[in-house]
Amino acid sequence: MRSTDLEHGNAEQATHISHELPPKTAAADMGHDRHAGHSVAMFRDKFWLTLILTLPVVAWSGEFQHWLGYTAPTFPASQYIPAFLGTVVFLYGGSVFIRGAWGELADRRPGMMTLISLGMVVAFAASLAATFGFFQIDVWWEVATLITIMLLGHWLEMKVTAQARGALHALAALLPDNAERITESRVEKVPLAELSVGDGGRWCERRAGARNCGCRYCDRSRY
Repeated sequence: MRSTDLEHGNAEQATHISHELPPKTAAADMGHDRHAGHSVAMFRDKFWLTLILTLPVVAWSGEFQHWLGYTAPTFPASQYIPAFLGTVVFLYGGSVFIRGAWGELADRRPGMMTLISLGMVVAFAASLAATFGFFQIDVWWEVATLITIMLLGHWLEMKVTAQARGALHALAALLPDNAERITESRVEKVPLAELSVGDGGRWCERRAGARNCGCRYCDRSRY
């Protein structure tokens, strides 16, 4: 095999990248389907607001007052603070998970969003029933803290995903524009996307219109 032949593994890799990631940066736009339409800023804003609303829910929780041995300030309707703010947290912070679960169930592919939503809905329904006196239970603080923690986790996940996407964009930008495919009669310059597995060829890091990059394919005296 001549030194100018592109090794089979390189051709396969180049073809795989070019076909799977068109045009070059398509791979960077791939993400988890359950996060379609989501953003880092959205989860960040939802987390901080639900955290602010969760603190009084926890502070006025009967269980927390008993555990920590304190008594929260009382005033007319103060006993409904956990129920009111917990409902706001559920509707505002939990809606993103419920929409995600709905999409998963519509696709008949239940996943993490479905699991989170199931826990939230069950806890919310039990807390609401207890508020209306059907049975004695106090889990409003659990509803609020569950949603807040899940929002924090998804915020961090989306942040890491965005950073990884940026790295993929940078990596895709390093792909060469063209390759030289060696046929029986000549050497032809073709776009990278036109390479197929088994093509004999060579490539270099030179971008279109750039000068000699110094690699062994540009420095023809080396082969």
